[in-house]
Amino acid sequence: MSQTTTGLIGEYLAAGIMLSLGWRVSMCQQDKVDLLAWKDDEYIRIQVKTAQLSGEKDARTPVYHFQFGSGQKNKILPSEKDYDILCLVGYQHRKALFLPIAQVQQYSKRMSPQLFDAPKAELHSFNKALAAVRAAR
Repeated sequence: MSQTTTGLIGEYLAAGIMLSLGWRVSMCQQDKVDLLAWKDDEYIRIQVKTAQLSGEKDARTPVYHFQFGSGQKNKILPSEKDYDILCLVGYQHRKALFLPIAQVQQYSKRMSPQLFDAPKAELHSFNKALAAVRAAR
């Protein structure tokens, strides 16, 4: 499956998760914003990153490896000017975790699949990310 298809699947999953969390959502694939979510008078910009499990073929412990930087040759880290929340979709788990953009300080991150299995992981990570975004505003 192509990266474009995998990314699009992740964006639709993220949109569904946001709806299940009680937010309205619109897909608005721009350079750095994939979803715009709103509730009452509050709006948040969301970038979705989707990863597939890697390491299964070479007998290593499977992990999700997310790429955060943008740009072809010289990678640039995102900032609060770009978007508010990063949504990390674990493709095989069909679940997501959320990070406020202020916590993104590296170009990539490996994450254990077990993080996606934690009870209410989506809700808890979203609430923490949203609280950080609100505090920064």
